[in-house]
Amino acid sequence: MALVFSTADLGPAQRVEATCTAMHEQSVPCTVELENPSDVRARMDVWLYGNANIFRAEMNGFRLVRTAKQIATAPAEMFAIAVHEKCAGRREQFGVQRTVSADELMVMDLNSPYDYALEGVGAARCLHVPVDALGLPREVIESAADRLPASPLYSMAVHHIAELTDNADALSADVGADAVGEASIELTRALIASAYGIDYARSAMAEMLLPRIRSYVKQHLGDPGLSIESIAFAHDISQRHLFKLCAAAGFSLEQWIISERLTLAREDLSRAALRGVSVTTIARRWGFTNTSHFIRRFRMMYGLSPGAWRELSSERAFEADEQ
Repeated sequence: MALVFSTADLGPAQRVEATCTAMHEQSVPCTVELENPSDVRARMDVWLYGNANIFRAEMNGFRLVRTAKQIATAPAEMFAIAVHEKCAGRREQFGVQRTVSADELMVMDLNSPYDYALEGVGAARCLHVPVDALGLPREVIESAADRLPASPLYSMAVHHIAELTDNADALSADVGADAVGEASIELTRALIASAYGIDYARSAMAEMLLPRIRSYVKQHLGDPGLSIESIAFAHDISQRHLFKLCAAAGFSLEQWIISERLTLAREDLSRAALRGVSVTTIARRWGFTNTSHFIRRFRMMYGLSPGAWRELSSERAFEADEQ
């Protein structure tokens, strides 16, 4: 998806209503005021990156006002972080009014009242990320909104949004577009959290990273190459950091992986459809390359050998059928 609206092919009488409607459809319901209704020029483009998207609006002067009533009747599903192109805008939100210059980041909480204006002719590129995926408290967003430059990720975020826009046609069509969107959500979250406070960012990122690590491990339990090194690499953290995250959560990652693999192997050994499959094959299916090690760990966890467990499961299934 690229061009979604343009006034180029519309007559002057149609442009005002069409532009206001397009702005509502691509953002959120708000009051749209056009600086020069007799000469409206606008172009809007949207590129999808999985759960995130880039919205670029090139227009002559306009003002957007979103009220508490509009929020109550139509809450936003997305959160916005924008950069102006060779122009400045004026933003008022959370009781603070400021001018936002070109190439300067601006966050807009679409579920809080705001007043935004762009004078003259200009363009803004906006990264939209899901509110639910962002997962940050309102007070953190409000506090961080006016001190984004304090984040060490500030310049990275500016360049990231520029890259997503300047190369949008190729990037959004690539097979990795969804992954780029997830990375954009993570970057936005980290930017806001670190602008609020470095200590908070460390804590918040740890809370959000651990569920992702658990999910990743569960998806790769059958991979014999799954290791502390591969998990750390997949999440762009050091092995030491990975160990610290797990220790803070009160569990051993290595032992948890073994436990999860054994649980799945036990389930397979209980299935009638897999009775003809050897213990070694089932062990390998869940990442155990050494059958003796698998048998030893299985016995330690369940008090029976895999073969004995399989026989017991078969007997229980037979008795259940008889009843």
